[in-house]
Amino acid sequence: MEQSTIKPTETSENPKNVYHIRGIPVEFPFKPYGSQLAFMGRVISTLDRAQSDGHCHALLESPTGTGKSLSLLCSALAWQRHRGAKTPISQPQSKPDPRANADPLNHGGGFVLDSQLSETSTPEADPSATNGINQKKNSMPIIFYASRTHSQLSQVIREYKKTAYRVPMAVLASRKHYCTNATARKGDNLDEECKLLLEDKEAGCQQFKNAHRVKSHPSLQKGGCHEVHDIEDLVKVGNTVKGCSYFAARSLADDANIVFCPYSYIVNPIIRRAMEINIKGSVLVLDEAHNIEDMCREAGSMDADEDALQKLQMELGQLCVGDALTYQPLYEMIQDVLSWMERRRGVLDKRGFQHYISCWTGDKALKELQEANISQQCFPILKECSVKAVKAASDTESGLAHLSGMSAIILEGLFCSLSYFFKGDGLHIHDYQLVVQNVVKKDTGSWTLTFSLWCLNPAVVFREISDLSLSVILTSGTLSPMNSFSSELGVPFGTHLEAPHVVDIDSQVWASIVSSGPRHSPLNASYKTADGYDFQDAVGESLEELFKVVPGGSLVFFPSYKLMDKLCKRWSETGQWSRLNARKPVFVEPRGGSQEDLESVLKGYYSAIRQGTKPALGKRRKAKKINLNGCTAANSAEHCKEGAAFLAVCRGKVSEGIDFSDENARVVVSFWIIIGIPFPNINDVQVAEKKRYNDMYRSSKNLLSGSDWYCHQAFRALNQAAGRCIRHRHDYGAIIFLGEEDEKRGFNGGRLFTYSPTDERFREERNTIYISKWLRKSIKTYENFETSVEGLRSFFSNVKERVGNASKLQDPVTDLENIPPDNAVKRPMKWKSQKLTKSQTVEKKLFSDSTMMASTGLSHCLSRKADGMSGYMVARSQHKNGTQDSLINEEDIDSPKMIDMDCHSGEDLR
Repeated sequence: MEQSTIKPTETSENPKNVYHIRGIPVEFPFKPYGSQLAFMGRVISTLDRAQSDGHCHALLESPTGTGKSLSLLCSALAWQRHRGAKTPISQPQSKPDPRANADPLNHGGGFVLDSQLSETSTPEADPSATNGINQKKNSMPIIFYASRTHSQLSQVIREYKKTAYRVPMAVLASRKHYCTNATARKGDNLDEECKLLLEDKEAGCQQFKNAHRVKSHPSLQKGGCHEVHDIEDLVKVGNTVKGCSYFAARSLADDANIVFCPYSYIVNPIIRRAMEINIKGSVLVLDEAHNIEDMCREAGSMDADEDALQKLQMELGQLCVGDALTYQPLYEMIQDVLSWMERRRGVLDKRGFQHYISCWTGDKALKELQEANISQQCFPILKECSVKAVKAASDTESGLAHLSGMSAIILEGLFCSLSYFFKGDGLHIHDYQLVVQNVVKKDTGSWTLTFSLWCLNPAVVFREISDLSLSVILTSGTLSPMNSFSSELGVPFGTHLEAPHVVDIDSQVWASIVSSGPRHSPLNASYKTADGYDFQDAVGESLEELFKVVPGGSLVFFPSYKLMDKLCKRWSETGQWSRLNARKPVFVEPRGGSQEDLESVLKGYYSAIRQGTKPALGKRRKAKKINLNGCTAANSAEHCKEGAAFLAVCRGKVSEGIDFSDENARVVVSFWIIIGIPFPNINDVQVAEKKRYNDMYRSSKNLLSGSDWYCHQAFRALNQAAGRCIRHRHDYGAIIFLGEEDEKRGFNGGRLFTYSPTDERFREERNTIYISKWLRKSIKTYENFETSVEGLRSFFSNVKERVGNASKLQDPVTDLENIPPDNAVKRPMKWKSQKLTKSQTVEKKLFSDSTMMASTGLSHCLSRKADGMSGYMVARSQHKNGTQDSLINEEDIDSPKMIDMDCHSGEDLR
């Protein structure tokens, strides 16, 4: 037998699962798949190049359920350990402390104390790193692992617990998550309550005084039960010792090798300064980074209505009595801004019903700001005053009068955006829109003026982050389409990867386009037909029939809350809502509200799946439950009320980071609008301005056209929703796209064009590349609703048996050593020759009856091609259970040189 092997670490069985990747030993808790090895290879090669070149950044996409987080943690921590071993921090000990001659007892007797190493290892300390989370001088870079939400971070920390790596760690979060003071938690504004307690010299906050007890608690030390901890663990310790978990976490971060935090803590400069986070020379891992462009634009933007500005002005006026030098210039500035807004009130352009707006950019924006007495010449003085004012508001021990928390936030946000606007002698004035709006508040019904500075170029914020850090690794299960990141974020990405899925797509995923309902009614969700009862009834009937077939949970994603509410209202009026609940209890994602509201509805959904409960009819959002009638195994699938359904919205909370594995999401249904994609609201002013901005600077800034950018945003939202279905290697499910349009919109070379379902251009690959790679070529199309339902029924009839067989065939690829030399990159891999059985054949034809497939239009665009698996191979290895098959990209394991290749450009990273 000819087979690649790795060099054993201790024995030939490699009990510690150590794999040498680019010369770095990586401990992995399981046998990794080829896609995981490729992923870890990209991470390590990126960090190696960053170390040699000063910076290197990566875009790494790996579908949900492929072990992306585990691969990231193991490879990054292995590289960090290797870097630390190569760069010892003991070098400064060769020089005695000069103070030892005068006081040898307190200054080491000529030797450098451990506590002094950080002070002596770097001759010129970064002024911004004097406080807070500092990089260990002349040592390993800190890893900041950031994700979108705290719940996602908890999932990552659970993965970290599986690894063999144990380094000093910290989890940063807000007071809302960490505060252990019951009195402070009862207040309306926790941050303000905390500050007031800390300023009270007599009573104070006892938990704050005991924060050191949390940090030094034995359970958090090496070998302790909470050495790897999440927010809940630290809160438990805080409650036990009556200490402050919030300040303990910040203190732990000072000494941590890896820090977990929401990515707003990294991207937003205001939060970064408030938390005293220094990212200079660090490794930034931004997980779930498909929204990073939006995050950067938001971080560089600000909005403040006249009520908030008037409150800020009032507080500044009161503070002028005690410190006129600091507060008087700020008071006059806000007064001038309010006066300027009032002058503009009567000349704003009508945008829509009860909506008036004016926008300025470039030199026109400069001129308008000058009329508000904010000029580039006087801005440095105003900024210096704002820094003092914000610092006084955040200094918990100063005892001086200061701004309230909300006013300080508004002032800091205003000056943060103005700083970007004026940066580099007006370098970014064309990247911003100065906006004044006059709208009616929905809650009060009163008119209000709003002052805004909108950042339209995310590169303004992201470039600062990339320049400060050693490396930024953007990763997600749904980065596709990927070609916009480099142009939008303004930095080159030296590494790209679109990894395959670890599941057998043929046997574990059923993806299809359903273009008509049970009565052959077109499922056309365009704005022209979405208000029609025919469409609304057809969608309800389609879901009812699908619910009969699908076991377990069904996720139904709408492009907007507006459409979802519209359909739910119609179904309640016609009785369709009752019929849907008769098949599956239906739950609805709450619009707005708190995280607790969503968790309450999710709890009801999970309970309905596992125990057989359902919400009372007509009580969709409260998710009130009553018992279902029991159903036995003898009942037919069509009459068994099995599972539950969850109606949600693309870009909503449910489509981001919630783990719907196994029975929780056996089918994901997404409504098609336009070309089946949830486009951003074209009537939103910021969306329209962003499209216009991209069209204007497409050539000079190498941006996507406005239409292409708009399309990218939509497909990312769709890909993210579809990714909710498959969550791990043994999972399975169906992804269904409901929709049909007689006039569809597509994008061709940046120009908007319309076409019918028979348009030949719809067959072209350039119109399908936006779908995630793992799903792209497996989508099927049927002639009518009935045949699609039969295909779905057939899929679920024996899927468990197929998945069981597939899991026996799949085996992690464990070899990266003894790889062919670079000149043999294109040589096929040699494996033991063995004939595949019919069930083991990865490339098989799913549908032999060609009449089931539409001959034109959508089927040619998204249907599986005969060579759909080109570029991949079935790698076969021997295992005690027999022959193992796993899907591997030849580029990823054929050669150590190819492992470090850019998947798209072929750029050698070494």
